[in-house]
Amino acid sequence: MIDRRHFAVLAALVVLIVAAAGYLAWRAWDSGEQSSLAEPIAVTAVVGPQQHMFGDPIRAQVEVLLDRERIDPDTVRLRANFAPYRPLRPRRRTESTAGGITRLRFDYELACLTLRCLPRGQRDFELRSGAVEYRIRGAEGLQTEEIDWPGLRATGRIPAEQLWQADLRAEYRDLGAPTYSVRPRLVELVALLLAVLFGAAALILTLRLLPLARIAERLGLKTVDTRTPLERALARVHETSERPDEGRRALERLAQELRRARSPKLAGDASRLAWSREFPADGRLTVLSSEVERLISELR
Repeated sequence: MIDRRHFAVLAALVVLIVAAAGYLAWRAWDSGEQSSLAEPIAVTAVVGPQQHMFGDPIRAQVEVLLDRERIDPDTVRLRANFAPYRPLRPRRRTESTAGGITRLRFDYELACLTLRCLPRGQRDFELRSGAVEYRIRGAEGLQTEEIDWPGLRATGRIPAEQLWQADLRAEYRDLGAPTYSVRPRLVELVALLLAVLFGAAALILTLRLLPLARIAERLGLKTVDTRTPLERALARVHETSERPDEGRRALERLAQELRRARSPKLAGDASRLAWSREFPADGRLTVLSSEVERLISELR
């Protein structure tokens, strides 16, 4: 029988053999992976499903394998134009590394929903070529790998023989001349008349609110009478001395101004002259005028 010591030694040998075999296998795989790329970069591109119905999303995928020692993965750029298809969401880029090999993967989700993609039965689409740009370490300028996309075929959701049902069936007819319950010319004239009336009313209201006398005075369009009310009343008496009716009113006005000037005696004389039986054509008016002129001189 095998004692415990021999069993432990045998188990240790088995573990060492398995570990050595695993290490050798990993080295072989790693060296094989590193030497699997004959070129510094390899590009594969697929798009599908190549045959789909109108409006269905399709997926485009570009996979790039590159040698990290010869190409910097950060310099890799993908140029792709999928017109008339458009991306449904932003492009997704993933990166993974195994040994000296880096794998870049670009995923697109596309769809074409415009009238250009609407097929009558079936329609084939050829996408424009794409390109992968990269920079080799120690070299100047960009290198390019072209991408040739496979063709796509879109199928309509409505059979071609039933598309006529979606056509416009209405008939075009010429409309007659327009008719009006009120002639447009009459409406124009009434509207113009109302506009003129409203404009004139607005102008009148504006003029009434404006201090026109003050404006004319500042513009020099109006002579300003600088005489006092008493002086103007006396001048009016002189102007109307030959017209009894106007002269009586002028004398009464003079009496009012004399009362304001606190000269009741002269105010009473002016009132008596104004309401005397005979309009004063004698010297009494001259005497009153002299006394009023003397009062005006005293008030200055």
